[in-house]
Amino acid sequence: MKKNRLRSALTSVNRWKVTSLLIVSMLLVGTHTHARQQEKLNVVLKNASLEEVFTNIEKQSSYRFLYKTDLVDLSKKVDIKQRNVDLESVLQEVLENTDIYYTVQKGDLVIITPSAPKMAKDIQQEAVTIKGKIVDASGDPLPGAAVYLKEDNTIGTITDVEGRYELNIPAGAQTIVYAFIGMENQEVAFAGQSNIDITLLSAYEEMDEVIVVGYGIQKKSNLTGSVANLETEDLKGITSPNVGNMLQGKAAGVFVSQSSGRPGDAPTIRIRGKSTLSGSVDPLWVVDGVIQAEAPQLNPEDIESTSILKDASATALYGSRAANGVILVTTRSAKEGTDNINVAVKAGVTKLSLGNFGVMNNTEMTDYIKSFANGYGDLDWFTNEAQARNTDWFDEGTQLGIVQDYGISFSGGNERLRTYISGNVYDETGAVKGYDYTRYTGRMNIDYDIKPWLTLHPKLGFSYRDILNKQQSVGEMFLNMPYDRPRDDNGTIIDPTDPESGWIGRDKSNSIYNLQWDYTETTELRLSPYFGFDIKLAEGLTFVSSNSFDYQHNNQSSYIDPQSTAGRNDVGSVTNYHYKSLNRFTNQLLRYQKGFGEHYFTGLVAYEFNDFEYSTTLAQQKGIVSGTEILNAGSEMKRIEGTKAGYAFKSYLFNANYTYGSRYMAQFSFRRDGSSKFGTDSQFGNFYSFSGGWNIHNEEFFTLDNINVLKLRASYGALGNTPGNYYPSKELYSVTNQYNKVPVISASQLGNEDLTWERTYSTNIAVDARFYNRIDLSLEYYIKDTKDLLYYVTLPATSGFEGYWENIGAVKNKGFEVVLGADIITSASDGFEWRLDANIGVNRNEITELFEGNDIISGNKIRSVGEDIDTWYMRKWMGVNPDDGMPQWETIDDDGNRSLTTDYNKAALQNVGASTPDFFGGINSTMSYKNLTLTMNLDYVSGIDIYHYARELYDNDGAYSTFNAMSLHDGWSRWEKPGDNATHPQPYNGGINLSNKTSSRYMEDGSYLRLRNVMLNYSLGNIKKVDFLKNVSVYVSAENLVTFTDYSGIDPEVGEEGSGDAYDDYAIPKRFMFGVNMSF
Repeated sequence: MKKNRLRSALTSVNRWKVTSLLIVSMLLVGTHTHARQQEKLNVVLKNASLEEVFTNIEKQSSYRFLYKTDLVDLSKKVDIKQRNVDLESVLQEVLENTDIYYTVQKGDLVIITPSAPKMAKDIQQEAVTIKGKIVDASGDPLPGAAVYLKEDNTIGTITDVEGRYELNIPAGAQTIVYAFIGMENQEVAFAGQSNIDITLLSAYEEMDEVIVVGYGIQKKSNLTGSVANLETEDLKGITSPNVGNMLQGKAAGVFVSQSSGRPGDAPTIRIRGKSTLSGSVDPLWVVDGVIQAEAPQLNPEDIESTSILKDASATALYGSRAANGVILVTTRSAKEGTDNINVAVKAGVTKLSLGNFGVMNNTEMTDYIKSFANGYGDLDWFTNEAQARNTDWFDEGTQLGIVQDYGISFSGGNERLRTYISGNVYDETGAVKGYDYTRYTGRMNIDYDIKPWLTLHPKLGFSYRDILNKQQSVGEMFLNMPYDRPRDDNGTIIDPTDPESGWIGRDKSNSIYNLQWDYTETTELRLSPYFGFDIKLAEGLTFVSSNSFDYQHNNQSSYIDPQSTAGRNDVGSVTNYHYKSLNRFTNQLLRYQKGFGEHYFTGLVAYEFNDFEYSTTLAQQKGIVSGTEILNAGSEMKRIEGTKAGYAFKSYLFNANYTYGSRYMAQFSFRRDGSSKFGTDSQFGNFYSFSGGWNIHNEEFFTLDNINVLKLRASYGALGNTPGNYYPSKELYSVTNQYNKVPVISASQLGNEDLTWERTYSTNIAVDARFYNRIDLSLEYYIKDTKDLLYYVTLPATSGFEGYWENIGAVKNKGFEVVLGADIITSASDGFEWRLDANIGVNRNEITELFEGNDIISGNKIRSVGEDIDTWYMRKWMGVNPDDGMPQWETIDDDGNRSLTTDYNKAALQNVGASTPDFFGGINSTMSYKNLTLTMNLDYVSGIDIYHYARELYDNDGAYSTFNAMSLHDGWSRWEKPGDNATHPQPYNGGINLSNKTSSRYMEDGSYLRLRNVMLNYSLGNIKKVDFLKNVSVYVSAENLVTFTDYSGIDPEVGEEGSGDAYDDYAIPKRFMFGVNMSF
């Protein structure tokens, strides 16, 4: 198999491959007749290719060869019989009568070139000499990297095996170029520097990718853990102020669901299933190495990369915080020698969609009421006049929302100081009238090399949100009768509580009336200053200090006018709510890295401390003058409340990585966490992982030309989790009650000093491969076995306590993930290229142990041994009796015999499904033609059981005659006469046998395939007539354009983890955007 290679010389410093011979390797000292004569060689080969000759020499000596097979033809066959000779004798014989030349560099590096290099004496030597070292993003030296003058590339050199170089250049030199194939070239303006050290970044080649992992970075080929890496480009196309929404469908095993389409609302994120009953199930967010107390408020344009850590090997360094996975976000930093100003502007509209859901108009509602089997004579409001009115409440409450997003950033610097500064404004008026969301963000990241051994990293991020909520009620859009109307004939907004208004709807609610005055405004300020520094103590030894705090202040003001229906009892009210929090973080880390021969080692030890504290204050005054917005104007205090709580973590970390010859990798991590949430005897927990990897494709015996990459990796480790409660092990008492205006202490939570960490033991086995240099495949199988489940046990009132925390059981998640990517069309002569990526995640969840085997019933779900953690528990619907049209459920007697009943109360509660999907994933397509790029992102979910809660109100068989009702979904029908096989019973005025109460009747398949985004981008490139303009690109995009689903609701994605649409849920809107990006 032909390979572009520098084998052992590069593997000794942990390189994967070298993909070409750099330009200056032909400009260096020596010719094919020059080599040092030290080691003696024995080369006896018959009918061998030149490549086989070079390999034979490498095996018996310290010489290593560098060449590019598409420039140098090494297929020539030779016979050679040389014993006890030097390198020069061998190469002279085998290269005779060829156009192939060689150069021997420091470190026994043999450069093979297709033409004669320039002699040293031919290169004019000047008095100016520069020296330095070239490394990659992970700090590894780059041997064979090119250093040359941009204005005269005949003056150059390459780095030695340690990545060091020395170059004589003319005193008038202007620009020095640093290059290495697979890396982005870097140009440095020469201003008399004598020493220039350079870090070259990956040019995004698949296996040369550098990935951010816990407390450092690693090359993708050396990873032993399960990490999904997303670059900036992967997050484009989705318009949202919340970064979490942009992860949807982008990573296998990462389930992202937008629980609401309201501007700014955060999604639900689950990584490899649920592993707890009462502990946190959300992933840990880490931004620039700093652990966050909650999901961060970030401008997506500030993000350099996002890494999702999924298995124990990747997450173990975060110990007790990592059982649910870790999302690492790295923000942008400036690059040396480049000054850029980037401006991004986009705007568009949003439109709310009803999906498959619809409510009745006046004609449908009239026919429905007239079909009541027991008549409608008592409905005195059901008049011809009312039936003639037809209000479209959905149209009344929605609009085309407006989205505006403006951003600007500056990045630049020199060899000592690099600065990135950005600002962004995001504004969105909701597709439901009355909601306005505005967010301002800013960031400044600085890297300052004070001394060659000292670098400072000050950073500052901030966000400010302003939300005005006068939103009309989503629930009213569907519940309000078409016979009611928001305004009278004169255009005056109707007060539904006025007896003269003739309002029919049961709740007497017209939110448009109250929103003439009532509103809630929320402002939130978050400041995130960071100060870090690196000290190079010795070669390969660095001390890294990271220190940060995140301050948040949330202020919410609510105004209810005396004239509004909500304010009449209190004569209006004003409410102020304040939330303040402080999250402090410090990490002091010592990192060591060393390469020798084919061995490469990195290690770190660290101490970390993190604490979080918050406080709230709420005050409400009633009895106000209309228009007054301050508390002092109230005549009476209605409510005053306050809380304060916090927690702290103290941790010790250790990690070691070892690589041999870019073939064998091993890693071990250990973290000891202490948490204030547990008692003295259980306060500390130990968490660990170990993993290994094998790059089979780098083995000498591996000769399959069509398999470019073949890698095995495996990991095992123990992670932890803590309860969401801040004081779960403590005995708590409430002092909020009073008796005769004297505080009264009452028992609240029973203490449990034996409460301990929830532990997840994680196993991961994976295969990574690349075929035909265009198809990428990754297969992963995992097991997450969680023990000592944390659960809040409710106690009877006679105990005096409400409940206590206990470790009560175990749950196991097993899953399989597939990531497949292919360059469908590459390097086409017409400039057309097409890349397609897809992923799928399968997770199976099972409770394996509960305290004394007892089931835990919570609402409509049950936790039972052998069942999914999200199992639905309710009466089982058995359809409509075709003989009489009565609703039926299943009943089970004491002997387990099953039969049908029309009595809801006699029906048996039982397991009827689970809200864990069978599988989910995403499909991403990128097509490009010259300057035109078309991207499409789809995501899908299959086999999820959704309880469509809203149907209890909308699909009620006449139980609520003064609520609007659903139009029948495709395939549904109502019973009318004996023999009808219908899905719905005949409606009755007041309902029929509790047919609309909770049962599996409203359980639906929530599977869907959604076209999440389509974006067409055109890059104008460099505008020649405008010197200061580097690039301009324009694009149009559509989001949530179409959803394929059989779900009868508004949106299968909206709702709380399988609960389906609540009657007032906000669907995910369609978006149509136009944008311009400019670089200066």
